[in-house]
Amino acid sequence: MKLAVLSQKGGVGKSTLSRLLAVEYSRNGWEVKIADMDLSQGTVTEWNRIRMEEGFEPKIAVEQFMTVKDALKQEAHYDLIIFDGEPHSTKKTLEIAQQSDFVILPTGVTRDDLSPTVKLAHELKKNGIDRKKIGLILSRVGDSHSELESAREYIEEAGYHYLGMIQEKTSIGQAHDMGKAANETSFKSVNQSTDRLVQSLVDRMDKVKVKA
Repeated sequence: MKLAVLSQKGGVGKSTLSRLLAVEYSRNGWEVKIADMDLSQGTVTEWNRIRMEEGFEPKIAVEQFMTVKDALKQEAHYDLIIFDGEPHSTKKTLEIAQQSDFVILPTGVTRDDLSPTVKLAHELKKNGIDRKKIGLILSRVGDSHSELESAREYIEEAGYHYLGMIQEKTSIGQAHDMGKAANETSFKSVNQSTDRLVQSLVDRMDKVKVKA
């Protein structure tokens, strides 16, 4: 299976989500590789270097790739490839989406983040990506229930499926600094919240019949 985690801009939780998904699927016995397509930042690659140095389990395979074609050469060796895309819309972004079984678009809750994310979703749909196989996730969500609901309504009114959210928590950033993921923090409630997000994604993929 191949999952694409794409964004129109940086700082919206793309790498947070890629790491979370990789850890959760690996915990369940999947052989997972993150294809780090963001060569300029390499956030996930650096995170995994720390993770390996610390010896955390499960081990995650991460590699930087210049092209989608190169990443796909690894397909036979893994149950799941997660494409951590570049933080803007490019020809490569579309190519990743076309090769993936499901596309996840993380976004912040403000219009400054939501608008370009929905624009990217529209571009992908226009270029042949099935709308049902596009899901949006709200990241770095604060305590405002009205802000969360407003963002959720914006997504659904645009015609896309809302998968869930990742809270704005200091513990998640601290976990990343240590080489851990958002479901490996020191707080059970945070870990449970992010695990629910992964389950929501799995349920959605089951509904649209994405085959593992």
